[in-house]
Amino acid sequence: MGSQWRRLAAAAVLLAAGVHAPASARDVVLRPWPAAQATPPLDAVDLDGKPFDLARLRGKVVVVNFWATWCAPCVAEIPVLARLAGRDGLAVVGVNYKEGMPAIRGFTDGHPIPYPVLRDRGGDAFKLWSPGVMPTTVVLDRQGRARWRTVGEIPADDTALGRAIDALLAERDGAKPHQE
Repeated sequence: MGSQWRRLAAAAVLLAAGVHAPASARDVVLRPWPAAQATPPLDAVDLDGKPFDLARLRGKVVVVNFWATWCAPCVAEIPVLARLAGRDGLAVVGVNYKEGMPAIRGFTDGHPIPYPVLRDRGGDAFKLWSPGVMPTTVVLDRQGRARWRTVGEIPADDTALGRAIDALLAERDGAKPHQE
């Protein structure tokens, strides 16, 4: 009975701190985007060197994923993100951290990615959007507001991120329902 109470107490502490426990051991831990922190700009260019405008995705739920070719967990989660990219009302954007075009093109030629890949040449966007750990994934609502962040690899059998995306896709009027 003592260990059960300790687990319940630990869960209560996590919930009070705003950390949402995963439904299973393999689910990501989603943390609400800090309410006092505005959604930062995404200053990045696409692989053709054209500036990317995040505002053009307004009206869609957006998953912004910071990754690098040398990051094994980043590479491992690309199929998960690719599956998400095919959903109606959802856009996925991969933001590569500080790598040159030869490395990015060499990787994407051998591993096609079905969503836009952007370059964060100096790492400035990563510093604004991430706690400094790769991969980092941020989920934005239809109005372009950051709502959730997860750090680390998204497992293939994750359900937590999917539930959060489903809830945001269900929002139609821009209202922010209670976050799970």
